[in-house]
Amino acid sequence: MSESLLDGRLRLYRGHFAADAAGHAEGLRRETRWLEVSYDNQGRAARLPRWTANYGERSYDYSGLVFAPEPWTPRLAALKAEAERLAGVAFNAAIVQLYRDGRDGVGWHADESPAVGRDPVIASLSFGAARRFQLRPKGEIAHSIELLLEPGDLLIMGGDLQHTHLHRVPREGSAVGPRINVTFRAIVGERASDAVPHAMVAVGDDRG
Repeated sequence: MSESLLDGRLRLYRGHFAADAAGHAEGLRRETRWLEVSYDNQGRAARLPRWTANYGERSYDYSGLVFAPEPWTPRLAALKAEAERLAGVAFNAAIVQLYRDGRDGVGWHADESPAVGRDPVIASLSFGAARRFQLRPKGEIAHSIELLLEPGDLLIMGGDLQHTHLHRVPREGSAVGPRINVTFRAIVGERASDAVPHAMVAVGDDRG
């Protein structure tokens, strides 16, 4: 069963992977080659507020950060196949992100790079701690939709949603546990922006 929002451009499959959500969370945390990314933010040093890794045949480069994708792991390949079945799209790239606690998050943005085509379909899987996911129409300040994404949830975004809305995972208190998010995409073009100065360091399994 799925919930349909915004005229079907947002579909939530609540608990679709819940039966093995804990196993996927533990396995992804152990198997992923996590990177801590530092970059130049208009002349100031900054760090991406989460750990990240790219997998697949193509890299999804964003905000001037250029990644080299790792090959699919058996776990990611299996998750991709199920996400493709529900989304009706073949994916060739994945971003795996670790929100170590509530202090990690991602700000308002849209996935509208030419690399993903005109109206991309994006499948987002959640494991670990539940986190809020918010959307707002472009040009507005307050969010119009808030979903609590729980372990095993699958969220599919499609249609022209990336052109009409922004989305984010807001920061919470530090007591919130770790959450792993896997987003599958179909890369069909090249990245649009020039790379910004940045560095990526492989990291271990503690907050630091």
